[in-house]
Formats: sequence, C-alpha cells, structure tokens
Amino acid sequence: MKKITFLMLIVFTIAVQGQSKVFSGISEYYDPITSSWQNYSGANYEYDSNNNLILVTGLEWKSGVWKNYSKTIYTYNASNKITEELYQEWNSTNNTFENVSQDSYTYTNGRLAEAVYYAWTNPNWVLKDKTVGTYNSNNLPDGAISYIWDGTQWVNDTRYSTTYNSNNKLTEDKGEKWISSNWVNDYKSIYAYDSNNKLITSRYAFWDVFNTIWEENYRIDYALDTNGNRITTTYSGDYNGKLEYSYDTSSLMTSFANPFKDKTGLDYFAEDFPHVNKVLGYNEFRYDSQTSTFVINGRTNYNYNNPITLGIEKIEKSTESITVFPNPTKDFLNIQNAKNSEIDNVLVTDISGKTVLQQKGIQTPINVEKLAAGIYILQASSGNEKFQTKFIKE
Repeated sequence: MKKITFLMLIVFTIAVQGQSKVFSGISEYYDPITSSWQNYSGANYEYDSNNNLILVTGLEWKSGVWKNYSKTIYTYNASNKITEELYQEWNSTNNTFENVSQDSYTYTNGRLAEAVYYAWTNPNWVLKDKTVGTYNSNNLPDGAISYIWDGTQWVNDTRYSTTYNSNNKLTEDKGEKWISSNWVNDYKSIYAYDSNNKLITSRYAFWDVFNTIWEENYRIDYALDTNGNRITTTYSGDYNGKLEYSYDTSSLMTSFANPFKDKTGLDYFAEDFPHVNKVLGYNEFRYDSQTSTFVINGRTNYNYNNPITLGIEKIEKSTESITVFPNPTKDFLNIQNAKNSEIDNVLVTDISGKTVLQQKGIQTPINVEKLAAGIYILQASSGNEKFQTKFIKE
C-alpha cells in the first residue's frame, strides 16, 4: 500500500510540475468545405527562473507537420523588465533563423523611458524610430514623442498625450502627427469603466482633416465574469467580430509562467490584464451582416503540459496535387498542377466559405492584391480534374 501511495505521489508531483507554465498555443481555423478544424499557426513558450518569457518560437502548419516560422528572443534586467526584443524569421533554404528587427528598452527610476527600434539590413542593424516617454507625479505616463531616423538625425513623427480620471484610470489618449513643422491631430482613444474601475469600452477615432472633426471608426467592448476575467471582446465599426475566452476558475493565472506577463510595466497601460484565472483558450467569431449573427471561424488553445513538436514535412505524390507560390503572397499567386496542364477555372473562398474571387480561362499568375489579409481556400480545375489548396494573403 505504501508503494502504491509513493508511486501516486511521484505521478502527482510530475503532473503539478508539468502544469507550472503555458508551454504552447495552437491556432486553428474552421474549414467549411470539410466541416473540420485545421491547424494554422502555433507557438512554443520558454521562460527563465523568474518566469519571464525569454523565447517564443512561432510555427506554421505545413504539409501535415509543424515547421519553424519565427523566433522572438527577450532579454531582461535585474528588475525583470525587458531590455531587448529580437525578432527572427526562419530561412528554409539555409535552415536557420535570420535577423529581422530588434527593439531596445531603457528605464529611468524603474520606469520605461525610451524604446528604440532597429531593422536588420545585412550585415548591420539600422535605426528606424524611437519613442521617448514622460510621467506625471503619480508615476503614470503623461506623454511621449516618437521620432523617425532619417539617416542622419531624429525627426519628429508623433506626439502622444494622456488624460486620467480621479481613480488614475486612463480616460483618453491622443496622437498628433508632425506635419509641415506643426503638430496636427491624428487619432484619439477614449476609455470607459464600470463601478469596479474595470475597463468595459474603448473607442477609437481619427481626425477628419476635411471636416475638421473626430470621426469614430471602431470600438471594443469587454465583458467580465465575477472573478474579473475578460470573457468576451467585441469589435464593431471598421471590423466586426468577437473573441470568447474560456477559463479554469479553480486556478489563478499567477500560478503559471505565462506569455501574457507585463514585460515593460506599460504592456497594460491602456487596458486591464485580461486573465485572472487560468486561461484555456479563446474562440474567434466574425459578424455575418446577412444573418446578423456571429459565426465562429477560428480558435486558439493553450497547452499547459507540452510544447509543440516539430515534424518532417511530408511530400505527397498525387496526380491531383496543386502548388501555389509564393505562399504567403502580397499580390500575385502562381498556380501549377502536377501534370503541368492548363488551369481553366479558379474559385477562391475565405475560411467562412464566401467566394471572394472567381476567374475562368486562367493564365497565371492571378492578382490577389485586393484581398484582405487572411487564409483562403483555392479551388481549381483543369478539364475533368479538380484541385484544392490553401494560401495566405499577407
């Protein structure tokens, strides 16, 4: 009996240790053609001994396996504040991660004072822009100015200002652009709170230079449960959609190393930390104006047990296979089938099944420049043969 108890204790201890952090997250989209969920992207998370996020490895689902896509590396100071963020992307030809961008952060009296951004132009880092902030007597950000590096000097770009209520909650932040040696209105955001000082609405407007008025273009509404967890985020305006979160309310998020932790002290400057309890994932919905309903089209689940395992890409040989390239693409898409026969019809749908492009008598490449960024399903035919694949529009 003691032996069984001892073994059970070992298993329990391992399980608790395994559940000490968010190891990974997987995002999927709903494929209406097959009526099934399909992997899209993923991420593995790694932490230091202070539970600071030090590495995010971005993954893509390709040919039935997980492949490297990107890597973000974080460096911290002794106060557990981020000092450097390095972003790299996977080069499948060289089988290595290559530099793309780098952000550098400096602090004064423990507060973020300056952020400088660089782009990698082989073999050097090149300055791009920087933001310098100031604080009020309550140690809250009261303004900032961002600058662009023109190759020889820093040039004014955007000026930011803030307003707070009597509870020191942000009620407005405003941006102005530097145009013709003057600061000109650019955007404004206003924030509303419930009786518990929890954020419930954010509204965003841009300055209409022709009519000299603020024009609201979208808003975000937040719903909270009794524990303070954000359970829904609803977008309306230029984009209509919704996120719905799920939780394990028996555990607190602070019990786990997680990628949502504040890294600069200002990560949640304009919003509340969303997850009081252990977040399990969220569903994504788009708004269907024809039916006046929200339709699910994506979901993300977090894994507290294991990271995602990379795989070896499968090469499938089929007379009905089709290749599109480049993938992802920003403008044009080439189409080629296994027999190299002429494509005579192409139908492109979004992940909800809505037709967004249709062409006959195709001569590739086809122009997809006007499509919104996202995942699309391409169906093509050549004579009696039919083909189907997916592509990403950046």
